[in-house]
Amino acid sequence: MTTTSASNEFIWPDAWAAAIVAEPFTPELISSRLSDLLDGKTVGGAPGVTKGEKPKYMLEAFVQNADWTFKPEAFDAIWHAVFKAASKLKCTEAIRDATYYWTEKFLLNEALDAIPAEEGDEDEDLLQDGYDNAWIAAAVGDARLYALGYGYSAFAWNALLDGLGLGGEEANSDSMRIGSCGQLLAAGQRLKLHIHGGGDSHRTPGFAGRYLQAVAMEEGEATWVNVLKALEEEQEKAGPRAAALLKRTREHLESNSKNLTSVEVSNIIWPKAQE
Repeated sequence: MTTTSASNEFIWPDAWAAAIVAEPFTPELISSRLSDLLDGKTVGGAPGVTKGEKPKYMLEAFVQNADWTFKPEAFDAIWHAVFKAASKLKCTEAIRDATYYWTEKFLLNEALDAIPAEEGDEDEDLLQDGYDNAWIAAAVGDARLYALGYGYSAFAWNALLDGLGLGGEEANSDSMRIGSCGQLLAAGQRLKLHIHGGGDSHRTPGFAGRYLQAVAMEEGEATWVNVLKALEEEQEKAGPRAAALLKRTREHLESNSKNLTSVEVSNIIWPKAQE
């Protein structure tokens, strides 16, 4: 696949991302801007698809590589726009797979603040106020993808369990705890349905075997109880910010509240960013 003339393949997706969600933005504008880029138009200084490039392959590469850490509140509108474009280009399944690999890119390993300082000093500059916001944003983004019905990744599922101390891994951190809270706020009802055997009625990128199917999960209620219990127990290990969010998330789930939108979750996790 060729790359856009905007820059090399590792930079142009972020240029597209910045152009698509530039202020002011609405769901309609995000969809329109993405469509314009795929049609070869320049949007906010970012060149669109050029002659010889296939829009569906550019969309796939864009989804796999874009970093949305700077605008997590836009995830709902982004996913709707992406899959609207995918439907038009008749590449929906390829884009579902692209979201899977996007999650792998950000959530394959533990969050940066879970790495011992002596091993990860070179990564300290990537933390913002001590948190790995790229990890947190990716967790929220994939949870919203799931809640909206577009798919879910095994890497997000593993990240959810690890952040709650349920994944069998020793490494954990406040970023991972916050990421798990973000997932449960963004898709708690959908995750609860899966845990109780709801699964999916159609193939979507997901758990082991690449696809999550509608299969019963034994002892689903016990698993859900463990999730709620972990939200309480992890408070003792967390810093003040993460502990408060763990408490709030547990209360949210116990009240059987609806899944929150990406805007609502972002307002909770990054309140200063929304002021």
